[in-house]
Amino acid sequence: MNAVAHVYDGGTPQAHDGTNGRNTLLGFGIHTAASLWWAAIFELALTTPARPRRMPAAAALAAIAYGVDYYVVSKRFRPGFEACLSRRAMFAVYAAFAAGFALSGPRRALVRQRQDQRKGAAFPRHARQPEFAAEEPRQLAADR
Repeated sequence: MNAVAHVYDGGTPQAHDGTNGRNTLLGFGIHTAASLWWAAIFELALTTPARPRRMPAAAALAAIAYGVDYYVVSKRFRPGFEACLSRRAMFAVYAAFAAGFALSGPRRALVRQRQDQRKGAAFPRHARQPEFAAEEPRQLAADR
């Protein structure tokens, strides 16, 4: 969490929290902003007409995030994990990132289902479900 504060300060990534937890606060803010950025991209990817599967899309996005973090941006904008973590731990970080995206789906589907139910409840019953749609039109007594 603290290592990413070097994005703001420059220099090498620091593992300590700094004075009064400054590095931790900066790290938390930068991590949160970056996570929201990648989450927006993930959501955008899931709304495309092809609608990719959640697990492969999450794994692909984590791999893309790793590539961007360590091969596209300059050294100053790297997360700084590499200064404090082993390769195995780095893999675990990005695997957890992918798992977070992949596991976000079922709960979101439940929320969307409840929202649809609330929207439907706003309409009178006759407007939601026509009860006599399959019946033949009735004749009036005057038409017989």
